Amino acid sequence: MRKGSLLILAAGLAAYLLYIFLYVGFGNIYYLLLKLDPRFFLLSILFLIASIVLHGFAWYLLLGGSFGRGYRAIAATVIGLFASYMIPVGAVSEVIRFYIVTRFLGFGVVKAISSIFIHRVCITVSPIVAIAALLLYSGGSVPAMERMAFATIIVVYISAIVSPNIIALGFIGTGIFERLVRRFEGYIERILGQRLGDLRGEYRSSMGEMLRSWRGLAAFIASLAEWIFLVLSMYSIFMALELRRDLVYAVFSILLIQILWWILPISFGGSIGITDLIASIAYQILGFGTGVSATIALLYRLSSLTALLVLLYPSIKILGLYPGEFRRYMSSSKY
Repeated sequence: MRKGSLLILAAGLAAYLLYIFLYVGFGNIYYLLLKLDPRFFLLSILFLIASIVLHGFAWYLLLGGSFGRGYRAIAATVIGLFASYMIPVGAVSEVIRFYIVTRFLGFGVVKAISSIFIHRVCITVSPIVAIAALLLYSGGSVPAMERMAFATIIVVYISAIVSPNIIALGFIGTGIFERLVRRFEGYIERILGQRLGDLRGEYRSSMGEMLRSWRGLAAFIASLAEWIFLVLSMYSIFMALELRRDLVYAVFSILLIQILWWILPISFGGSIGITDLIASIAYQILGFGTGVSATIALLYRLSSLTALLVLLYPSIKILGLYPGEFRRYMSSSKY
């Protein structure tokens, strides 16, 4: 981990611990953790493992190729997500995935880029479908004040997360995208060790293939299942803490995390402390107390990190990407 990453981590942890000391109290978190049911916490980790696997599987469906490439694409996803703990930059997991599939799995540049962008659309749009179904199911059982909070979260999510990804997807086929790529062409070619071809022409062909085939719909369904497992993971944390809250609160808790994931210029993984502090405050919008909010943020962090660590070693073995190769790539980054 580079000096810049360590400084961000240290500053984030210091701010988070100061918040706990001044506004929450370490004793309150300790008391809540004493009541923790480890069975539900373990279930939360298992749900997150399933979610990560589905995240990679949905991307593989867009990439296409043999089954062997499928589990290697999932392994690349795990390594990319773990890389966000090492390099606190928002899009680092996607950069690592792009590097692995183009350099080691033999996919073309345009195929990799278009699959990553369509995958972004799948994972940002699928929650809206699930939320609409859930709100129809729950009816008017949510208190009016919290309905207002939920509506605000949905508006922020659609305007700040869904819309920009769809707009960005549309720009890829234009001259604007080509000019941006050409600006970084030399850097991309040095990473890949190959020349870039006709990006616009290849992009149209790649996008058409993905959108016309069954793979696009299948990837969307897999992304929807991924998001459901994320919600179940959060709900398991509620159960572990003996919180009597409806499933809809888990839904919007995950939506808040995803807003932080997409909106912050630093990665959710690599910004330990900063995002936990923001999440601890954000959960209070849903009616949780300060102690409960901070404990939920802490447990979700531990659950997600544990799930990644469980999958990391098998992923490294599958790809043969060992720390030396990883360090060589990170050395080209200013972080």
